[in-house]
Amino acid sequence: MQLNLPMVKRVARRLAVRRAPDFHSFANREWILCPPERATVPPALFLPGAIERVRALSPWRNWDTERSLLAGGSIEHAASVARMVPDVELAGAYLYRGAAKFKPGFGEERVFGVDPGPAERLDEVHLMTSQAGSHFFGTLMLDDMPLNLIPEPGSPCIAMMSKPYVHEAGYRELLGLPRPREVARARIRRLMCYTDFAQNSFKRARYELLRARLRAALGPQAGRVPPPGVYLRRGIGGEPRRLVNEAELEQALLALEFDILDPENLSAQDVARRSLDARVVIAVEGSHLSHAIFSAAEQATFLVIQPPERFALAYKEYTDRMDMRFALVVAEPAPGGFRVVIDEVHRLLELLS
Repeated sequence: MQLNLPMVKRVARRLAVRRAPDFHSFANREWILCPPERATVPPALFLPGAIERVRALSPWRNWDTERSLLAGGSIEHAASVARMVPDVELAGAYLYRGAAKFKPGFGEERVFGVDPGPAERLDEVHLMTSQAGSHFFGTLMLDDMPLNLIPEPGSPCIAMMSKPYVHEAGYRELLGLPRPREVARARIRRLMCYTDFAQNSFKRARYELLRARLRAALGPQAGRVPPPGVYLRRGIGGEPRRLVNEAELEQALLALEFDILDPENLSAQDVARRSLDARVVIAVEGSHLSHAIFSAAEQATFLVIQPPERFALAYKEYTDRMDMRFALVVAEPAPGGFRVVIDEVHRLLELLS
């Protein structure tokens, strides 16, 4: 079995310096792509008593952020930053430099079992994999797809090990973003890496470009009347979030002429075509909401059904950036999952009309 030599060398250096420095502190060049920005955002739309049902947040969220998103007002977007880090070793999901390591990729760190082939020697490359995007479909769409637009066309780009996503290839085709070559082991003379999670104006410009590309790829939609809304089923992939009265909700939405989409059983092209220019997108909170971020109508509304044990407003950050509206209903606990009060969905839809 192949020894993970970069990891072993990093551990030795870590013991020698008795600290674990930040990987990005080794950058010999750093520049701002978009400075920090302040913006005013609208409050979320929800019914009285909804927030009182929340029992717990998503493990990736915190109440300070959620309260500011619920209330609206002035918020700050972080900067987007580019860095050049020299003399980097890549092994599996990890990058190593001196006594530092960084995990943009997907997978565990192993002493043995890395790719048995020789390490590639790369001169200067741009890393197109983010830590979140390699683990979650939603951040692949919200962060990694826009990230691919930063390097100049023709720049040498690489990807790292990532969780497999059924729809990634289809969306890359629609958006004109070929996936960079995945590299398992390499010694990199100069690595260009990016901090680009913020929903700043630089991110918005790239969202708008990708939304335009998707429409161009789908071609003319002569005679098509967009549905008033779509409901995106979560399916059985990912962490369980079971809406126990989903069939009842779907019947109510069908009566309103919504289209019910099951992304697990549709191609990216089919999901994009059927959700194109929908004015309302409804779904249980989760990554599958990203199926509509490039296809929903301008100034669409995302109405998100929040599990009471996993409240998260990540998609409000997107809708705020794109001048869309964000509404939410907090479901009630139920045996085997949670249930949404159908009347509350109707009431919110009336407020949106």
